[in-house]
Amino acid sequence: MSPRMTRRSALEALMGLGLVSVGCRTPSVGDTNSPSPSLPSETGSGHAAPLVYSDATDALCDVLLPAERDSAGKLLSVGAREAGVAKVLRVASFVPLAQAQGLLPPLPDSVMTRLADLDGAFRNALNVALDAAALVQKPLTKFQDLPRALQEAAVDQAFADPAQKSALLIVRAACMTAYLGAVESDAGLKDVGFPPFESFADGRAVSGYPRTKSGRLVDAKSESLQQLDANGDLDDYTYNREPEPTTGDDLSHVLDANGDLL
Repeated sequence: MSPRMTRRSALEALMGLGLVSVGCRTPSVGDTNSPSPSLPSETGSGHAAPLVYSDATDALCDVLLPAERDSAGKLLSVGAREAGVAKVLRVASFVPLAQAQGLLPPLPDSVMTRLADLDGAFRNALNVALDAAALVQKPLTKFQDLPRALQEAAVDQAFADPAQKSALLIVRAACMTAYLGAVESDAGLKDVGFPPFESFADGRAVSGYPRTKSGRLVDAKSESLQQLDANGDLDDYTYNREPEPTTGDDLSHVLDANGDLL
């Protein structure tokens, strides 16, 4: 799987990310905590506003799992930043949780100690590494200020370097956790074909299936699901549901003939 992903390739992450050994360099003296990432500003002028990143890690998240926008900058599909990856990176227990979900392998205590502060020491060290990689692409330019094509080139080069790859994999796991884990919204799940939360504010994905389109729960023993479906009034994720196809994406490597994950 490519280290950088479109929203459709996020489907593959549902089967787990193949992550290897994890670690990071210690921050250099004088490093300070980076500001929290912020979303790019939007304008109503019809022209795309330039994306402004708080630091290199913020920009990295947008490279690993970018939002999709039209030529005027209108948001068409959310990416990791819009889905709340900044909040994931502030969760002190993210690495153990990622291990429990199979996103990261078991790690020795010495490594776990270095990963205890993803939004502090880890982030500072990663910012330094990304800015160093950016200098190779364009001298005197920070990673967050590089054109997207050069950012992608720097990230691809970093993934090819065993010394840098492990840190990027942690951030990629955080991106996918935000996108598919409904951390701040269910937008990522809707992008890959899942129904929206019944009430995201209440943390309720759905009160039950099968149900009618109005939300009324259906007793499959006393009502005909086939008839409700024929009437266009069946909302049942177990009944012939699959993500909507996107032009240019080959889902045959992700879904079988019945629309189920391989």
